[in-house]
Amino acid sequence: MTDLITRVENRYMKKDIPPIEPGDSVRVRLRIPVGGSDEAATRIHTFAGTVIACKGGGINRSITVRRVTYGIGVERTFPLHSPTVVDVEIVRRGRHERAARLKERRRPVVRDTVVADTEEPATGPEAQAVASEPEVGEEPQTQADEEPESKTVDESGDEMVESSEASEDLSEDTDS
Repeated sequence: MTDLITRVENRYMKKDIPPIEPGDSVRVRLRIPVGGSDEAATRIHTFAGTVIACKGGGINRSITVRRVTYGIGVERTFPLHSPTVVDVEIVRRGRHERAARLKERRRPVVRDTVVADTEEPATGPEAQAVASEPEVGEEPQTQADEEPESKTVDESGDEMVESSEASEDLSEDTDS
């Protein structure tokens, strides 16, 4: 009995259907009747999208294709061996297994720390630390109100770091 069913099914199965898997982008061409009662008038309609499911086997094999049209998702199921399906063309193979699940990791860039439920920037130590860090590619800047430190060498040859104010005090003491 099953041998008879298999022979009948094989007679109606299409031989030119490529192996299709979920994730593939496909174009399905359908034969659509045009007009009212005249069966002879048909046109070919193309439905392009991404395969989201493959079901069945043998003559009962079908695929579900999804596409987004004008912001609305449309899903349609096509029996592959139906006489209304003219052909299925694979436009692009989908990524499979782990490669499809990998996502780019990005670390968030913190510009200003904002206190919850307010639009005012925070003034805590974290906000000051973030605000004082230079942008990528910028040179660190010294604050304008601070004068650069000057180095002096004492008699032993050791360098001593002094601020400019301290060196002025020393020069006044030596003058008198």
